Amino acid sequence: MSDTGGVRPEDGPFPAPVPPVPPAPPAPPPPAYTYAPPPGFPPPPAYPVKAKTNGLALASMILGIVGITVGLCLIFFPVMPILAVVFGHLGLSQTRTTGAPGRGYAIAGLVTGYIGIALAILWLIALIIGTFTSPIPTF
Repeated sequence: MSDTGGVRPEDGPFPAPVPPVPPAPPAPPPPAYTYAPPPGFPPPPAYPVKAKTNGLALASMILGIVGITVGLCLIFFPVMPILAVVFGHLGLSQTRTTGAPGRGYAIAGLVTGYIGIALAILWLIALIIGTFTSPIPTF
């Protein structure tokens, strides 16, 4: 007995075989996304490049702030404010001649440097007064 797949000849004609489904065509590649302005319009403006801040002006501000805040605890207290004043004047002259940004940093460095120098002078005066007015211990 031959195997007919569970269909008997007395039930009617055999069903026609179903043809296989052809594979779907491959999808087209996505379009390349490039910007082209519409005709008659100018291209978009380019972003301006930001100029670099003057390094001496920035160093002046940092040294001035550190000279005031941390300088009281250090042995070479007047060194940082003096460097802040020197770098501030150099940075201010460079920003004036080249037009580079950083003028505010230079001014802040000058102000904090001069305040630091004044504090160093007051600290030195207090140290001298304290040295000469302290009682001498006798044993």
